[in-house]
Amino acid sequence: MMAASQSNEYWPIHLARSDGQGYVNLDDEPLNPDDQNDVATRERWEITVAEQLMEQLKPDDSKQKYKLVFPKGYELRYVGRKDEKRDYYMHGHPSGPKATYRSPKDFALHCIWLASASTDNEGCLCQYCPKYAKKMGSEVQATQPTTATSSASTTSAKQAPATAPKPAPPQQPAQQQQASPRGITNLTNVFRVGELVWYKHTAWRLGVILAIMPKPGSAVRAGAPDSSYHFTLAPLGHALLDQNTLVKDCQSMRPFLTFSVPGAGLDELKDKTFDSVNWQALTARYSQETDPNQRDVNRQVLGLEASKMGARAINDAFSTFDLLAQGSTPDGALQVQHYGGVYLGAEMIRVGDAIRVANPAQELSASDQTAMAVPLDANLVMHVTEIQVITPTTATNIAPGGDAHATLRFKGNLYRTVRYFLAQGPPQNSVPAEQLGPAFVEELTTRSTIEMDRTVRWTWVLVAAQVVRVEQDVQGRFYVTEKLMSVIDPARFQTWVQRGLLEEAPAYLNNRSHSGGGAYAGRKPGRKAMLGDAVNVEFRVPMGMIEN
Repeated sequence: MMAASQSNEYWPIHLARSDGQGYVNLDDEPLNPDDQNDVATRERWEITVAEQLMEQLKPDDSKQKYKLVFPKGYELRYVGRKDEKRDYYMHGHPSGPKATYRSPKDFALHCIWLASASTDNEGCLCQYCPKYAKKMGSEVQATQPTTATSSASTTSAKQAPATAPKPAPPQQPAQQQQASPRGITNLTNVFRVGELVWYKHTAWRLGVILAIMPKPGSAVRAGAPDSSYHFTLAPLGHALLDQNTLVKDCQSMRPFLTFSVPGAGLDELKDKTFDSVNWQALTARYSQETDPNQRDVNRQVLGLEASKMGARAINDAFSTFDLLAQGSTPDGALQVQHYGGVYLGAEMIRVGDAIRVANPAQELSASDQTAMAVPLDANLVMHVTEIQVITPTTATNIAPGGDAHATLRFKGNLYRTVRYFLAQGPPQNSVPAEQLGPAFVEELTTRSTIEMDRTVRWTWVLVAAQVVRVEQDVQGRFYVTEKLMSVIDPARFQTWVQRGLLEEAPAYLNNRSHSGGGAYAGRKPGRKAMLGDAVNVEFRVPMGMIEN
């Protein structure tokens, strides 16, 4: 990866690889080793990038100071201005001579990727790599012969009617397991790109996952667990605080719904929303402290308060991606859009996922879809087959006081796990897990493996078919018990294994409605808009995901 060797006050860091192009005949001027400003600027870049690298890769090493030796093929140059000052730019990115980094912070994002094991430019968070990866992918695709199958698929996609009232039927589970969608390492893993998480720092803090990359030196195969990856996080707070990104592993993280978000700790922030606070004035006031140590404490307090308020605002909103089809109701009053996925508060949910939903026992017990009574404490899981957004087509159909008033709905079958004796056979309405998807399969595998009584088995039972649940009914993603508990409380899970009795993992999670508390924000145009000023980096959805 990289090596550091001691040299007086600073240890130089050498990256083991580089994609620098070493461009020649550039318009920008090379640095003058005899010019004090050039020397000082170069040193500032070397130190700043090194600090961010070490904060990501070796955060506990806070005593030693480092400098980065610029990777081969990268060169810092300047452009003179009329006022005799100079603007400095880092050249060398493979996108071309004009793809320059204007600050050490921008270049640090690319160096973090160079220091990782990833060879996929899509995994880099710098401003140029995603576009470069897309360009290279297009060039490769253009050189490949077009088969009859791919041609037919393209034609079919282009001819799909834009006003189709329903999307095409979802893929069969066997097809869904072949490859994970963008932003997801494995359909049953806990963490996904764009999700809010808690991460361990000096205490538990809030952040958003920007990227997921294999751990250095590890050969990651399909189906690898969260423990095989590193997660690049942007701390929640406010953009004005300019917090650096950091890298964590899954053992240092928790899903957002693991803990409740505390209320505001400052009286002046109580009963306010994130967007209603004048953060610029607040930051300026807290920065007037003359004692640098107290000023740093003030900054941390503001960051903590902003993160809590930002998390609540994000959790009270949603944004959609991958439009599948759209149409309108017969009377034309409502537009109906079908999507492949949604960022619902803290989490990413896709068609085919399993989600936890509220248990309206009276409604279900009266349903003719099942002959079995549904216990009041039953954990119901929906296998999502449709994600819909219903929007009024005219202003007269918008409720008083509403703005966009888009209604988010989920459609699918409801299931619950049931334990039964082999001698009696499976209960009525049992459904093979293989027909439902990987999360359902893995959950039964976990329960059957832990079960010590060999005379019993576990199965999924259909509770109700093709029901619709609105946003407020959704409690959050359903996580496979073993994978969830291995992250949030592995010792407790091992206790369950030893005694051969599994507890219900959802009991160790909050419901989405328990972690909001702010004014309902409703639909946002994208995940970036949902995050807003709560982060100081530009969030990019995974390549191939289209927000709409």
